[in-house]
Amino acid sequence: MRLASAIFLLSFGFYLLTMSGHTYSADEETMLAVTRSLIERGDVAVMAVDESPFVALRPGLDDKSYSPFGVLPSLLAVPFHLLGSLIASSGPRFDYATRFAVTALNGLLTAATCAVLARWALRLGATKVWATVLALLYGLATFAWPYARTFFSEPLAALLILVASERAYAAWQDTRPAARRIALLVSGLAAGLLLPTRIAAGITLPIFGFYVLWSAWRSSAGTTISAVTGRRVAHTLNLVGIWISGMIPGILIFIWYNLARFGTPLASGYASEAYLFTTPLLEGLTGLLFSPGKSVFLYAPPILLAIPGGIALWRRGERAVVLLALGLFLSHLGLYAKWGQWQGGGVWGPRFLLPVVAPLMALGAGMFSSGATRLAIRHWRVAVVMCLGLLGFAGNLGGVLLNFDTYIVSVPAEERDYRLESSPLLGHYRLLLERWQRYSTAPPVCKLGAGMYSSEAEDGALLPRRTGMRGLVNCITEAGGRLTLIIDDYRPAEAPPSALRLRLNGTDLGALPEGQRRAYHILIEPGHVQLEIVARAWNPMSVGFSDRNELLGPLIKELRGVTSQGDELAIVDTAIAPLPTNPPIYRWAWNYEPHNQHLVDHWAWYLPRSELAGLPAQRLARFIIIAGTGLMVGGLMLLVGERFLSSRRSLRRS
Repeated sequence: MRLASAIFLLSFGFYLLTMSGHTYSADEETMLAVTRSLIERGDVAVMAVDESPFVALRPGLDDKSYSPFGVLPSLLAVPFHLLGSLIASSGPRFDYATRFAVTALNGLLTAATCAVLARWALRLGATKVWATVLALLYGLATFAWPYARTFFSEPLAALLILVASERAYAAWQDTRPAARRIALLVSGLAAGLLLPTRIAAGITLPIFGFYVLWSAWRSSAGTTISAVTGRRVAHTLNLVGIWISGMIPGILIFIWYNLARFGTPLASGYASEAYLFTTPLLEGLTGLLFSPGKSVFLYAPPILLAIPGGIALWRRGERAVVLLALGLFLSHLGLYAKWGQWQGGGVWGPRFLLPVVAPLMALGAGMFSSGATRLAIRHWRVAVVMCLGLLGFAGNLGGVLLNFDTYIVSVPAEERDYRLESSPLLGHYRLLLERWQRYSTAPPVCKLGAGMYSSEAEDGALLPRRTGMRGLVNCITEAGGRLTLIIDDYRPAEAPPSALRLRLNGTDLGALPEGQRRAYHILIEPGHVQLEIVARAWNPMSVGFSDRNELLGPLIKELRGVTSQGDELAIVDTAIAPLPTNPPIYRWAWNYEPHNQHLVDHWAWYLPRSELAGLPAQRLARFIIIAGTGLMVGGLMLLVGERFLSSRRSLRRS
């Protein structure tokens, strides 16, 4: 228990420090909307407005719209949402702060999964060091890490499947009747909660049921009960009944949610999905197992440890647990290989297989058994573990450093899924390198910065482009020089006057003529110079000018510069568009819009540019740093203490 607690604290602290603080998909936004409905109105209807980032809403009771997704993630997110409301109570700040807090939920759930994995590995005979390594491999070297930063339901399903597996296994390792019943109840509880989490995860229930039934039957072998068939059957059914009774809370939540949405206990909202199993089985299997863009072996290399580990467990007589882990994995693999959207949508790796990665990882426990001698630990095993760990960490780090939607919306699915050079595992680093090169361009250079929309040129040129209320240009020269800036400030009569101004390093250069195109020549000093283009923004849609729904400033037609030594200044795009306020889908998309040159997908990058910018952002940053660091330090101290206690026990035995 001490080791599991240490791993949980260490992992959760790490996930807090590396979270992004935003959602990635319409699925997440839809589940978040259910959380807000529960808090604000006490029901589960989703109140969609025009251009809301919600997906696949279903019509239900009272002509309202409802989410087709499981309700349990939305329920668990309620306390996190309430915590976020303490940071900001209303308006855009409230929207951002609550979303930020909710996206910490999966970090906690994934950390708990790491802890349970370590505990199960110990039960399977792994050394404490190897159980710790297995847990950290799952948490850092598989696609569990990128998904710990999201609000998808897969991390919760992964935890529940692992708890159901570990407790079902533990039930037969404890001979005390009370402890066995409690373990079976917890296993059943976790299994039952899969239904209100992800209805598709219910495919694992028969596998759990067969495992419990077989284990219960075998548990009476060699006892007085086995001598009488009737008593043995009754004993077996009694244990299975205990497991099934644990499922009741999950089943009740599932029924309540269906009644609240559709007025019937069994209509889950997925009836139409039954006709979408259209992918040829071989195509889906090949994609999920071997394609460059979706292979589970590429996004979770450490699961290959299940092969030697599973063989070792099989030889030791742990055949039922090996079959359990394989059955769970194959159930999801077979189900989603036939699914019309087997790729999981525009997401990172084989999302649908995440819930069954941890049970396979647990089989790796057989590689380093606590009963083995040191001579049995061959160097090649350590080398294989290190290689798989480094490969998995490096690959998934790309999905953490860059918002995976940024790359996905830029590359066609056929290319990123089936071409090695276009796989997100490589493409993310290539895109990051391109952005880093822009940010680190050597002087003399001028960088288009914050407050700039994407280029409006048809040929892909950097200009022309519009600013928002405040557009920045950052120039660096060693000898100073001169900038030439051509601005078109035209706007219709219905729009407010622009009040256009230029500021150089914070110094106001004075009011400028409005509503016309003019060229400005600006002398810049050596070193770093920041030019601000400030104007009163206007919305073309609000004045009936066009369907563009953004707050626009003037149009920068041309920007060029020359140093005092006659060298031309390079013009580089590091622009980030102004934060949109309406409609909601624009705000969500701002995090991944390819034209926005976000350098990293991390809360520390977004927070100063968010609605919380200023003192609230600083307070939240301090809290995340202190909490995350404190949790990691606490986890490390527990690990060191556990190692120390183990050493003392070994000395006493000797």
